[in-house]
Amino acid sequence: MFLAILANFIYDEDMERIVCKNCGACEIKKNGFVFGVQRYQCKRCGHQFTKMTPHGRDSKDKATALALCQLGISQNQVAKILSVTPTTMARWIKNFPKNIPYTFTAIPKMQQVDETTIRSYIRKLYIENRGNFGVSVNNFTNGYEVDVLIKNRKPDPEKLKKNLILCGFGDSILEGIIHDAQTNKYQILKDSFVNLSKQELNIIWKNFARHGSTVVEGEKAFLSHLSYVKNCDYIVFSFGSNECNHDWDAVCQYPHKKHGPHLSLSEFHTRYIHLIQLTQKQGKVPLLLSMPPIDAERFFEYISQGRNKKCILKVMDGTTERAHTFHMMYNLEIFKIALECNVPVIDITTYFFKQKNYRDFLCDDGVHPNLKGHTLIAEAVRDFYKKYI
Repeated sequence: MFLAILANFIYDEDMERIVCKNCGACEIKKNGFVFGVQRYQCKRCGHQFTKMTPHGRDSKDKATALALCQLGISQNQVAKILSVTPTTMARWIKNFPKNIPYTFTAIPKMQQVDETTIRSYIRKLYIENRGNFGVSVNNFTNGYEVDVLIKNRKPDPEKLKKNLILCGFGDSILEGIIHDAQTNKYQILKDSFVNLSKQELNIIWKNFARHGSTVVEGEKAFLSHLSYVKNCDYIVFSFGSNECNHDWDAVCQYPHKKHGPHLSLSEFHTRYIHLIQLTQKQGKVPLLLSMPPIDAERFFEYISQGRNKKCILKVMDGTTERAHTFHMMYNLEIFKIALECNVPVIDITTYFFKQKNYRDFLCDDGVHPNLKGHTLIAEAVRDFYKKYI
């Protein structure tokens, strides 16, 4: 209702005209200034006066305030937006619509139906949903409003036919890569969280994630697959794990040089935001996947195989926990980026930390989630899907 008021608010043009306060004539001319205020004179009766503006805020501001309250914004917050006191806001709401002029226009494609048609429609709903049906009637001066509540209503078959399509760009975690301790090789997990969500949520995935990919490679992949992007409902991004990692061979080969991550934190921030903006320009909603925590000890043992441990520890400031700290810095940056760009985050990090020992959900390399880890991520995706999509 308030939105209709805001959209269809109309000023009376006659109120903007200056009329004589003596005879009511509109034939007015300017007649100098009085203490810096414009003075007017009536051509008909000669009466001189200054234009008197009404006290208080404009009616359009009041209608805007009421519309914002209807959207769920608190009265105090709306008062701050419009630079008025909370007491003034409360008075506007109390006096609505008494002191606020407004007009309603017909809503397009709105049909007027008689009472018989309404009764027939409600009876049809009752027959189809017997046992789960509830109805309440609110009486008004010029009619009534009927609220129908149906519990556990069967989903529309037409909606079930359309599968939600997700397009994924990211690293090995989104690709479903795990590390096999027996063969000491990486392989794609059959029951990855992507495949699990396909079955449980009836989602179609177009997955372009690649092992070792950073946000730089992700942007190139995104631009080369725009034809797929245009047909998707959401775009899922999973980056950060490779950006915060180092070139460990170069670290051991040139120990006296200063070494940094593949992508600095500031560059990671800038690149990720640019990728999100590219997605939004395509009219798509990006979803950011947070990073699972790592097991710093296992990670250090894995990357130290066949390498100089002292050189690696030097980069880690002498402690393996530095790898975990560095990893979480980039993970925290993902949430900062999401907040800055106002995009959703599928928080899988919290699901790992909720476990008694999250290390049981990681492979022996200390980085990639194992089968249990992917099941946990699938749970996070499912909860996000049911809550936000």
